[in-house]
Amino acid sequence: MFGNATLSYAAAYDIELGDTSILDKEGNVVVQRSYRGKYQTCSVNGARLLRDAKVRDRITALLNELLRDDIVDSQLAKVITQDGDLQSKVRAINEYNKVRGRIIDKTRDVTERFAMDDVRELLAPLPQERQDELYAILTNAIAEAELLRGAAQGQDGHTR
Repeated sequence: MFGNATLSYAAAYDIELGDTSILDKEGNVVVQRSYRGKYQTCSVNGARLLRDAKVRDRITALLNELLRDDIVDSQLAKVITQDGDLQSKVRAINEYNKVRGRIIDKTRDVTERFAMDDVRELLAPLPQERQDELYAILTNAIAEAELLRGAAQGQDGHTR
């Protein structure tokens, strides 16, 4: 139920929806014909509640209580000892660990790259004359670097 507004609404208001454990190929609940009206009502009301700021704040608080290192570690231990296709759960746990800084992604590029729009935004507080001067310096430096790169590639066809 947790993470599904429709099923959470039904549970909170004690509305019987039949067997909601059967899923289709896309992972959606297959609803028995006799429960479709109730399911639709729960779906609409669950979605409506998710737009309420107080409800969203409460969900956030509950998630923060639930997503603690000890609980995630416990879930990981369950995954390790279970058989079956649990790839998405393992990926989610890995992502959680990255977010919490428990795993450092060493393949991440740590260099910052600035687009010209970023440079313009950074230089905007300066007087226009100073901005123009700095743009000219940057433009000349980029042109010089491109010439040097081209010369290095031109000598043997490879970058040095």
